[in-house]
Amino acid sequence: MSACYHAGVIAALKEKFGFKKLSRVIATSGAAATYSYLISGQDHILRPTWIELVRSRRFIKLWKFPPGKRVIDLDYLIDGVIKDRNALDLRALKGSPVKFEIGVTDVKTGEPLFFSKDSPVDFFEVLRASCCVPYFARNDVTLNGRSYCDGMVGSVSGLERTADEENVLLILTRPPKPLRKLHLLRKISSWLLLRDQTPELQKAIWNTVARYNDIPRYVQELRQRKNIAVIQPKRDLPALRLDTRADRVLRTIKQGYNDTIGHEELDGFFARIA
Repeated sequence: MSACYHAGVIAALKEKFGFKKLSRVIATSGAAATYSYLISGQDHILRPTWIELVRSRRFIKLWKFPPGKRVIDLDYLIDGVIKDRNALDLRALKGSPVKFEIGVTDVKTGEPLFFSKDSPVDFFEVLRASCCVPYFARNDVTLNGRSYCDGMVGSVSGLERTADEENVLLILTRPPKPLRKLHLLRKISSWLLLRDQTPELQKAIWNTVARYNDIPRYVQELRQRKNIAVIQPKRDLPALRLDTRADRVLRTIKQGYNDTIGHEELDGFFARIA
């Protein structure tokens, strides 16, 4: 549920700076669904949409057997909420001048792939694939005859897509401290969950910690030649990765807002954008 942090970030950015200078968004997983509502001009329904997801008790069902397997109801998220109850205005999204790219991971190769909002592939299916966490949601989603899953597996930050951008605002959902390596017991339990995946996808999943921990170094390199700012939590988020507590989601959204509205670096960042 950490993606709800972005809802607070969006609210604060809109309040303090607006989005007139926004030209491109790159997002994966739950963040891709969240920024879809921003680009369609429906950011005002982000908070109630996140609250509805947890209060419905249909999006995350923790008490399932085997433990963890398909606890995320991906079809309820896409078909029940994004396409129906809190319907995304797809025409407005497609008509927006803001470029939007959604990351997915190729199950066979473990490599990332990004679909533009203007891709002929069904936009909602791209969202379904990007949010498809292996084991916890389902194994994969088929697009153009190939199997894809959670975009965070192949690309933890999307920074590799910003080579042609002068200005980069990176939004992370973890505080600025390294992720700990998996100890032996967690490695064994993780392997049991993922043993049916392709070796390439397993390797990509094992490497996510190292790639995430490399982000600060990469950001420092980018600072030498780009206008870049980073928004991330100052402390661990109240909401867990799988959480059904509405109060925790609300606190996480509020933390995203507070971390952004008081961010000292952002004034200079936006001032430097031509």
